[in-house]
Amino acid sequence: MNEDIFAGQWRQMKGALKSWWGGLSDNDLEDMSGQKDKLVGWVQERYGRTRDQAIQEVDAHLREYADQYGGTVANFKARAHDMGETVMGKAGEAATAVRNRVEKASSYFQGKSFGNITSDISDFVRKYPVQSLLIGICVGVWLARHSKR
Repeated sequence: MNEDIFAGQWRQMKGALKSWWGGLSDNDLEDMSGQKDKLVGWVQERYGRTRDQAIQEVDAHLREYADQYGGTVANFKARAHDMGETVMGKAGEAATAVRNRVEKASSYFQGKSFGNITSDISDFVRKYPVQSLLIGICVGVWLARHSKR
């Protein structure tokens, strides 16, 4: 586990660190502030280890922690990546659908005169009065909110 990962996971690891080295206090953890070298020095001093022994002990525990919790993090990252890919795919599909609808609307307006468009709107309102009312309310609210800017 490199120094950046160690420092980034320091808060999550505090409980595991205390279980590995029972003499570790909250003050000790606070003083170390996520620095692996300080933890190695603490193990070396408190347990009478050589520097190499302390490094090996700390690294062994960190590998154990990474094996136990690293797989969970990797699975979470993979699932998040998959979800991101799915969202991006759906967003692309939605954008394509919107573009197609806009193109259809554009061609509709280009091919019709104002009189034909008003006639089509009147027919729509007669056929769908409730939906037309709701659309009108939504458009009115939208206009009211955007006219205040």
